[in-house]
Amino acid sequence: MVLKKQTVWLLTMLSLIIVLSAYYIMTPGTDDVAFVGDQEQSEEGTKEDAKETNASEDDVITSSISSDEAFAALRLEIQEQRDAAIEDYTAVIASEASADLRNEAHEQRQELMALSQKEAVLENVIKSEGYNDAVVYTLDDEKVRVIVKADQLSNEEANNIMVLAEEQLGEGHRIAVEFQPVTK
Repeated sequence: MVLKKQTVWLLTMLSLIIVLSAYYIMTPGTDDVAFVGDQEQSEEGTKEDAKETNASEDDVITSSISSDEAFAALRLEIQEQRDAAIEDYTAVIASEASADLRNEAHEQRQELMALSQKEAVLENVIKSEGYNDAVVYTLDDEKVRVIVKADQLSNEEANNIMVLAEEQLGEGHRIAVEFQPVTK
């Protein structure tokens, strides 16, 4: 019986999944897990409050955000989404699609890469203002979310961060600034 390449590849991948699943089940786990998407934290069963100030609204919203792991996980999640989008644009550029479609994909890829660079610069500018850490990312609806690690954040400080964001990213964005207390 001769197996096709696709069948061999599929069986290899399934075997790999089974082996990795068995390894995952057999390794002892820890309870220090933070769920970023759900914004829950199971590390020592505590939750920390964060405040959000929106540029278009002056109300304060309370949410929970975990510590350094959440910042790293959020950065990783954002980077993975951007890498996937860039890969999609690159695939369209490399395909035999119409020239207009390829040009549009190239422009969107360039805009996404430029946005990532602007957000990284803004994070560094915020850190240079004396904050411990910051994460900046733009959502699909032109809303910019800035999360700053600080003990507290006054309205004046939030407004200063919004001004910095407008300087770096340009006008026309709805900017939301949140803070996460520094854990000691």
